[in-house]
Amino acid sequence: MSLRLLALPVAILATVPAVQAQQQVRQQAQPPAASPPLTIACSGPFAKDSSHARLQQTFGAQVVATQKVDGAEGETFEASVLYRSVPDKRLEVTWMDDKKRSGLSSASVKKPSSWTGPEGIRIGMTLDEVAKINGQPFKLNGFEWDYGGYVVDLKGKLASLPGGCSMTLRFSPGMELNAKKHASLIGEKKLSSSDAKLLAVKPVLTSWSVGYGE
Repeated sequence: MSLRLLALPVAILATVPAVQAQQQVRQQAQPPAASPPLTIACSGPFAKDSSHARLQQTFGAQVVATQKVDGAEGETFEASVLYRSVPDKRLEVTWMDDKKRSGLSSASVKKPSSWTGPEGIRIGMTLDEVAKINGQPFKLNGFEWDYGGYVVDLKGKLASLPGGCSMTLRFSPGMELNAKKHASLIGEKKLSSSDAKLLAVKPVLTSWSVGYGE
């Protein structure tokens, strides 16, 4: 065997580190894939026919997990949770079919969420700002009980959105309420979003969700 043939494998082996180094440089030079925007619309991953699998395809399997979450009146149930350990990105999704985790029932966020919803809805908006987006006043429950601050008679633009979903909104007073001074705003009663006494306590949006009827 000639010396030239003997030297060939050595030469090939010598080029391997250089090729690996070039591949590393290319990988480092490539920008990381952009994360999907924190926007909820009644389409795409949040369409009525969505599923846990579709959320994973859109946001990444490492971002979407199944977790028990708190419901009304002390109940707990399983939901698909996005960014579960990041308070301003956390999003909870419930399903019409719990076993298959498909058929989106609701997608909800709460303070201090950075998600933006239909028509630009976001946490921290004032009662006036939401009423203007809705196109008309609405009614909400009095504060300081299990369903306090929830909008109960929305109507308007936010009650029926493109894609077939509607919004659920919850407000909290922007100041501490005094049981005597603010008695008309506390408890199981209905308040108008245009009520001057209500506006005086500067309510802000602290949770919202999009959802589909059964």
